[in-house]
Amino acid sequence: MSSPFPAHQWALIQLFDGTLRHKGQILVSIVITALAMSFLLVAFSLAASAYAPLQGLSAEQEITVFTTSTNSQQAEGLQKKIAARKGVTSARVVTPDEAMRLISGPGEGDVSFTNNPLPNIILAQLSTRLTRSESDAAVKFIEEQPGVDSVSYDSSWNDRISTIRRAFTEFGILAGGLLCSLILMVLIGSANLAVTTSPREASRLRLLGASPFFISRPDAWRGGFVFLIGSAAALLISDAAISRIGPSLASAFGLYHLPVSFGPLPLWLQLAIIAASTVLGAVLSGATSLLSSPGEG
Repeated sequence: MSSPFPAHQWALIQLFDGTLRHKGQILVSIVITALAMSFLLVAFSLAASAYAPLQGLSAEQEITVFTTSTNSQQAEGLQKKIAARKGVTSARVVTPDEAMRLISGPGEGDVSFTNNPLPNIILAQLSTRLTRSESDAAVKFIEEQPGVDSVSYDSSWNDRISTIRRAFTEFGILAGGLLCSLILMVLIGSANLAVTTSPREASRLRLLGASPFFISRPDAWRGGFVFLIGSAAALLISDAAISRIGPSLASAFGLYHLPVSFGPLPLWLQLAIIAASTVLGAVLSGATSLLSSPGEG
């Protein structure tokens, strides 16, 4: 058994021999692996599809700057000063006519400038990364600019956004960690089912001089084989699930003007998942076989 080629040939024969002798057990292992992985893949696919559009949502506070005049050139100059301030992500001028239309709403008819009492308004957005003191400093800077009448903003906005983000981040890490741990435990149990070498067989091989790694090789390969089939089945299940629920979820997000589209994972990523799952199955089953293999003596 010292030559690697006969050793690998023996392991391959034992792989399929053990699979055929314990086909019911191996089938259960494949089903458990497929179901556990499909649950994780569906969650991952949905999260991956929704991540980029949801990241584009702005939680930045929009502050309203009322100016003292209706001169458009003065308003534009003030808008440039405000936009250049650190912590201000954007700023735009709202003309009196535009402001009146926004206030009046649709169906009110055109409002001429001659009877419009509103001044130019500047809408600026503050970064959510600013602390309350930094937000207050930015607003104070704007209030001190010539031509500014008043500034309307919520000083506690960034604090609330930071609290919400921290809560969701901690919940996501906790829930995701528990879910992944649970699925890992299920996969370990599934890999254990792929181990078919009995202690008696292992003891006999040890007496013939075989090393524990040599004995566990067929089980490791069988575990990789089971996880390969299970991961491929899981991808088919997850793709079917995403294709079924994707349009409904996209329509639901569309009600809130969120252009989210759900689809299967890219082919390269699916192949990478199958390859990684095969290695994981081999490692888990091989480790289980090694731990149960009899020692020296």
